[in-house]
Amino acid sequence: MQEENNLEDYTELFLSAALQKCGNIYDAEDLTQETLLAALSYLSCGNIMQNTKAWLFTVLNRKFYDMLRKKYRQPSISIGDHFDIIDETAFDFHLDLEDEASSVRKSVAYLAKIYREVIVRYYMNGQNITQIAAELGIPEGTVKSRLSLGRARVKERMCRMENYSKQSYDPVTLYVTNSGTLGRGGEPISLINHDLIAQNILWLAYAKPLTVEEISSAIGIPAAYIEPIVQKLSDGELMQKIGAKYYTDFIISTAEDTEKYISAQKELVHHHFHLFWNAIEETLRQIRETDIYKRSSFDAKNSLELYIVFRCLDHGLYRTFQNIFHEDQFFPDRPNGGRWIAFGHVYPKHPAQTDHTDSAAYSYSGERLETIKNYAGNKSVELHIYGADGFLAPRYNCPPEGLFFTESEDIDAVLMKLLCLIDTNTKPESVGFNIEYLKIIPWLIQCKVLCEKDGKPAVNIPVLSTEEAKELWTLCTAAESELADSLKELLSDFYHGKKQKLPQHLSNVPLQKQYLYASHAILFSTVREAIKHGFLYDGNYDNISEKKQPPCPMILVLERSVL
Repeated sequence: MQEENNLEDYTELFLSAALQKCGNIYDAEDLTQETLLAALSYLSCGNIMQNTKAWLFTVLNRKFYDMLRKKYRQPSISIGDHFDIIDETAFDFHLDLEDEASSVRKSVAYLAKIYREVIVRYYMNGQNITQIAAELGIPEGTVKSRLSLGRARVKERMCRMENYSKQSYDPVTLYVTNSGTLGRGGEPISLINHDLIAQNILWLAYAKPLTVEEISSAIGIPAAYIEPIVQKLSDGELMQKIGAKYYTDFIISTAEDTEKYISAQKELVHHHFHLFWNAIEETLRQIRETDIYKRSSFDAKNSLELYIVFRCLDHGLYRTFQNIFHEDQFFPDRPNGGRWIAFGHVYPKHPAQTDHTDSAAYSYSGERLETIKNYAGNKSVELHIYGADGFLAPRYNCPPEGLFFTESEDIDAVLMKLLCLIDTNTKPESVGFNIEYLKIIPWLIQCKVLCEKDGKPAVNIPVLSTEEAKELWTLCTAAESELADSLKELLSDFYHGKKQKLPQHLSNVPLQKQYLYASHAILFSTVREAIKHGFLYDGNYDNISEKKQPPCPMILVLERSVL
């Protein structure tokens, strides 16, 4: 038993000697193991070693030459300067040295950081275990364990085909939007804007939690490049971590999910139009008698009417949902000052190729609010906007490339300031407005947000005082309450069985988001029915070939400073 304990003392010495002979860690480990096994077998038969060290070196040399003879009888793949993998079966090909070295470096690159950093330090940078442990602040035993596991994963990867998923060659487009208040940096949308890798990481980790290595392998990008993106998404609370695995922590809907119940919603509105419209029609009748309406241009009147219809339906449908399910959405505090709930939509193709789907034709975004205090002679400025995305004409917030100049300021914020400057006839330089943004004026005229009057740009949406806005909100609130009462029974039956299925590990998705596409097309269905019945102006907005430009559901609210 004493001799066996002595054998353990020689392990590191003979592993080092074996590594010098073999030139790679895999053969060195095998050679050391065979030498020690031979010694144990020798001792178990009652034999005694007079000089253990010399005896072991003799066996080591013999085993090494046996290995060489075996190696030259069999084909092998030589992988770089530090790794050799002996294959027990015949190969029909041989890799040249540079390809072999590239393959092993690639395999190491896909390891998670905890394994990759020790492999690189030990085998590629020549550091010993003590140095690595000291620099990483971990025990030497942990270094050895990670080296062993890392070697095993490299070897496994070299012995099997790559398992890239479809995302490695045919990435999806994932749009993330939100309810609630954005973070100061535009989170959560800014976390994935123009980042196709981040979008596909979120989609890959939606169905089930994955390790960084699994994400890296599936997407076909080394882990070193994936890790900071996963960390960013995790810090931004679009992903969560459980153990060593990450998962996407919000609901994602496919095109099938968004279109599944559109036909049923259209039929519902068609057969029960009066329930969706009567309260709104009364509100529009009262608005048409106000000074706000009478002083507005033709386009601004249509813009105001569309805004009222969108607001009443959007808020009214939400109130109806609350009355049916008795559940409010809770908006948690998020990093960087945000309070939001994210939800996403994934498409297999570029968005330009999805414009003519049913989902696109009934899509809208909820009300957005931009506000600023003490600007251009006003105590406050507010811009209220609904996204009428279902009308397929060009949208003001999607200008041609080159017209929007920076991502440091959101286009809605720029638009609010520009509209205020034009309406108050304020020189941009006097308030520090970037005059480069003036180049977007022709585009805004095309989108009917502005118009040309006496050779100058003029605001072409409703402009309200704070008192007029309060009057408008009061009328809309009454209509929303009436809608909720009228629709409760009808929608209670309609919602049944239409909840979107979630992956099992997702537990924080609000109920309203799970039923989102059971009623999302109702708003545009109602608008189109109203146009068909002559209750709203028919601008032929659904003319796909001509893309007729509708007014935007948008109002500007100014509180003038008292002089």
